[in-house]
Amino acid sequence: MEDKINNYFKYIEHHLKNRPYRLSYAIASFISRRLFSSVEVIGLKELARQRKNETAQGIKTLNLYIARHLSEFDWQEIQRVLAGENLMAAIQAGDNLFMGPLDPLLRHHGAFKVFRSQARIFSEHWLLNSIYGTLDAFWHDPLLKKLLSSIRLKQRKPVIIEPLLAKDIYVAYMKHLIDVEKRDILIFPEYLKLSDKKIKYGRSYSGKLLEFTPLIFKLLRDINKKTERILQIVPVNVSYERVVEDQSFKTLEKMQSNKITKRFVYLVDYFFNYTHWIYQRQKGRVVIKFGQPVLLRKAMDFKIRLHDDIRNKVGLLQTVFPTQIIAYAFHNKDVLSDAELIKRVEKTLSELKKIGADVRFAEKLSTLQIIESAYTHFDLHQKRRLLIYDEGKKQHKVIRHDVLSQYRNHIDHLFEKWYEPERLMKIIDIFRDGNDAKNF
Repeated sequence: MEDKINNYFKYIEHHLKNRPYRLSYAIASFISRRLFSSVEVIGLKELARQRKNETAQGIKTLNLYIARHLSEFDWQEIQRVLAGENLMAAIQAGDNLFMGPLDPLLRHHGAFKVFRSQARIFSEHWLLNSIYGTLDAFWHDPLLKKLLSSIRLKQRKPVIIEPLLAKDIYVAYMKHLIDVEKRDILIFPEYLKLSDKKIKYGRSYSGKLLEFTPLIFKLLRDINKKTERILQIVPVNVSYERVVEDQSFKTLEKMQSNKITKRFVYLVDYFFNYTHWIYQRQKGRVVIKFGQPVLLRKAMDFKIRLHDDIRNKVGLLQTVFPTQIIAYAFHNKDVLSDAELIKRVEKTLSELKKIGADVRFAEKLSTLQIIESAYTHFDLHQKRRLLIYDEGKKQHKVIRHDVLSQYRNHIDHLFEKWYEPERLMKIIDIFRDGNDAKNF
């Protein structure tokens, strides 16, 4: 049975080679510089030092990178900085991302495919798969079938990947990556339960730190008990001053809900993201943090909710920018006066300091400087404008609440304990003034 499952690997496997990716690193770094004003990396040097020391001793601890997923650039930036230390990892990615010529490009950079629904595969080569997939519809028409047969074209039967088979392939391939390839793996485990009871994996369109699926962590524990490899989970958080595609999430959601436009969602997404630098006026800062590794012991206490524990560790790596402080200060208000906004910003920053959040990009700024800094990203031009300031009324007005709320949600998990009903009244009085009392 295991050999039969291995036969499916050719449809999903990555094409990452065990060699330096100098050209790929240079291209990715060029794109990064065009999009972001700076990318700070914290904690990676320690991992590189550990790998170097272990290599000298003839051992290797595999890194299972567990990361938050806010942007399409998460995997690119993480893999790019890993490449700089020669630590590139295999990347778990949904099959919806492997479109046309992007398929070999993603695989070349370490992505392996995970089927999220039933799949019909005609060839492991992306071009042949596209051609045969297009021709497949014509065989149902008697006239077209006769025409294709006259030019000696034969119908190719697809390989059908049912959900249960897809799960078996995924489990077997994860074991293969760890046991056979001894490969580091990058995983984005966030998921969202939709109203129709379906599960959505991928980026958090709301900006919230979503729940981590326990299934991946159970699989890692099961593999760890049987493998001779040493495994450690490395929490990773990529913090953005402004997410490149933040204002396009609403459009993508509308496209996904339509049967016709659904197939073009990621074409639009990729086009917008990778042409954004052409008309972008203000670059944002990025901080990538690699947290303290968590060694997976062979006999772990299953009472420990590992997915929640790692989620907490990932969340605490969040770096706070003025954009998030301003968004959090607004809460769900559409209009705030100068005085109200100043008061709320000061209160938000004070509470963030109390809980030990990383606020170094804001703590040395005055309140007015924090507001001004956020406006440089939120008030660029009409299509990107989130806030406007009414000079006459001395008021700040929200234009795109759906986008601004994402930045509130970037740091919302830092305050999760505040929202426990039995402790809420005792712990905080933030935003308790005036009409806000109705919102809590």
